[in-house]
Amino acid sequence: MKYKNISNKSLINDIDEKKVNELAESMREKGFVGCPILIWNDELMTGSHRLAALKKLEDEGVDVFDWDVAEDITEIAEENFSKFEEENGWQRDVDFSDIGWLLKDSWVEEYKDEIVEW
Repeated sequence: MKYKNISNKSLINDIDEKKVNELAESMREKGFVGCPILIWNDELMTGSHRLAALKKLEDEGVDVFDWDVAEDITEIAEENFSKFEEENGWQRDVDFSDIGWLLKDSWVEEYKDEIVEW
């Protein structure tokens, strides 16, 4: 997904301005690299700092609208949620500080070391 498709999303966490500034500077130099911002059911699952950094760059006049920055993981998460329920007989609450089980065995796992919430 491109930045223009997620630019209006709300941040899900409080942000550290120092981290946002560091990310913005890195993006200004290298573009958007690393784990995409993860979107679940049309909302952020991860990426508050990265989205804030992108908004900062946009405010500074950097053309970020067509940067590929996010992926919709709704299908992956829903499948793993259903699988958990089938295997255990109950629904686990979704805690966004512990999302590894929702994304296990998917392409997202290659980024697990970059995802604090994993």
